[in-house]
Amino acid sequence: MGEPLPLSRTAQVIRASVFAELAPHIEARARRGEDLIELHLGDSHRAPPDGARFSRLEGAPHDAPDPGLYRYGAIAGLDALREAFAQRLAALGFGPATVDPAADVLVTCGATHALFCATRAILDPGDEVLVAAPYWPLAVGVIRAAGGVPVEVPVTTHLYADPSADASALFEAAVTPRTRALYFITPNNPDGKVFSRPTLEGMARLAVARGLWVFADEVYADYIYEGTHTSIARLEGMAARTLSIHSLSKSHALAGARVGFVVGPSRAIAVARRIATHTVFNVPVAAQHVALAALRDPDGWVDASRRDFRQARDATLIALDGAGVRALAPDGGSYVFIDFEPVLRGRPLVELLGAAIERGVLLAPGPGFGEAFGSWARLCFTAVPRERVLDGVARLRAAIEHLVG
Repeated sequence: MGEPLPLSRTAQVIRASVFAELAPHIEARARRGEDLIELHLGDSHRAPPDGARFSRLEGAPHDAPDPGLYRYGAIAGLDALREAFAQRLAALGFGPATVDPAADVLVTCGATHALFCATRAILDPGDEVLVAAPYWPLAVGVIRAAGGVPVEVPVTTHLYADPSADASALFEAAVTPRTRALYFITPNNPDGKVFSRPTLEGMARLAVARGLWVFADEVYADYIYEGTHTSIARLEGMAARTLSIHSLSKSHALAGARVGFVVGPSRAIAVARRIATHTVFNVPVAAQHVALAALRDPDGWVDASRRDFRQARDATLIALDGAGVRALAPDGGSYVFIDFEPVLRGRPLVELLGAAIERGVLLAPGPGFGEAFGSWARLCFTAVPRERVLDGVARLRAAIEHLVG
């Protein structure tokens, strides 16, 4: 009997977890039952708004349950949820200037599914997507899963070094006849860079001139500490070529609910809905009701979270001062991106991150964010309360001191 044919080549080029190399250190500490401060994932330590809890969906113990929670739901998402989301975009000035909730919005299983539906709707096998690096680690895998070829373009570190740098020129230099789209995040994950309006205007001119689509990841748009958020979809000529990605994982601490959105021109959203149908069919109805409650929350939960996270950012930067590393001060988002090259002195990053785990703190390794970031790591300052973040930084500093002797 012959062997089965080989596994998918395109699937096998999707990288494994960025934590695979650190797994032995993590597992050893877990076996010993020792404390580990997890600053590696972009989570929120804050509970979501009071109304946005699964426990509230069925009311009091003796209320009759809503049978709709346990049945198939609308493929594009609950009408009320899409309408509430479109209203929120309009109120905040995010996304395109005009949004038809019925035709321009798709509810998805988080931002990961949102990006997959968006990219799969646009890309044919072999199409190239210029990806602003450093980037969210899952982005390049999602693009590959959709048949595309990610092309890394280091951008935000240039902008931190020189805010007047021409990002469009960096992208332009990477354009080939196979280029079909651009992908970027603002504020960026992992370094928190907020793309200024002039920067986005240059990128928009390039997209229009080259006929490119744009995948604009706006997941962190609610959390800006320096500058203001500009949606590229609002710039001239961009509404018809931009697919914007949003998620309640970051904005309302609902990562476990897995609710995201794609917003864009109706012809692209119509195709993205076909992809959603054949991947998850519909987002769990219970999760959508929780999301709707979050969007309707009137108590300023997001504003309070922004104040909390800004204070955590500032405290983290102060705690890192004098550690001998290069830490970029993020304009927004949830992370500090740290270059450890000054203390590594040619040693592998895994040596330092392993030592950090041994002292009880976990960061995300830089190579997952782009090929040029082998000496970097990402620290999330929103995942745990501020005091615990500072404890984690102290443990990180102890690992650095051990490394440098």
